[in-house]
Amino acid sequence: MTSTGKTFKWMLWPQEGVFGASDEFIVEAFRVRLMGNMLDLSFEGTSPCSSAAASALAEKYVTSLGKRVVSPLALITEQEFLVRTTPPFGAMTTRSATREGRERIARAVREARNELLSAADETLRRCYEYFQDAREQINILDGKPAYEAYKALEVLEARFGSERNAIAVLGKVFKKAKRAANEPRHIPRKGLPQSRESASLESVELVRETIRAYERYLLLRVR
Repeated sequence: MTSTGKTFKWMLWPQEGVFGASDEFIVEAFRVRLMGNMLDLSFEGTSPCSSAAASALAEKYVTSLGKRVVSPLALITEQEFLVRTTPPFGAMTTRSATREGRERIARAVREARNELLSAADETLRRCYEYFQDAREQINILDGKPAYEAYKALEVLEARFGSERNAIAVLGKVFKKAKRAANEPRHIPRKGLPQSRESASLESVELVRETIRAYERYLLLRVR
């Protein structure tokens, strides 16, 4: 493990087990980011943060994820990873994921996240679900990521009772995200400055920002 300030980083081994994996969520005031075989935890709470707490959470997560992929996973340092993958002691391998492989890893990521968030805020869990669906739609031919992104916004609007209340709590990013996610759901308008594809990608990024605003709202409530 390496740490920078309140961020703790590991590599996952074997790397083939999580090829193409991606996720991001908040649990126990830690932001968990999975990027392929790289894992980092950033503490976003205000109370003191220990490396032991970060390591325990990382182990819990990687154990949950490992149960759902090809083989158990282990946390190693970046230095250990380089030793294992740099010739002559090791070698980097490249592979392209099959559709079945991508679906299996996406399912494993979803299930591991839900296990860690079993006692977390229901609205947040549902937002993560729809946001993952939206990101997966980006990689599908003729996918409709904006449709799934919009569902996350509907969940948030229901949580606060109205669009006005959601904007009051989450800021104007909620309104921007809702407009961007709604645009690709309708027939194109004349003079639309951007393609429907770029509009869909923009909507996904704005929904990411909106979910982060909700995460901050929840973190402030537990202080």
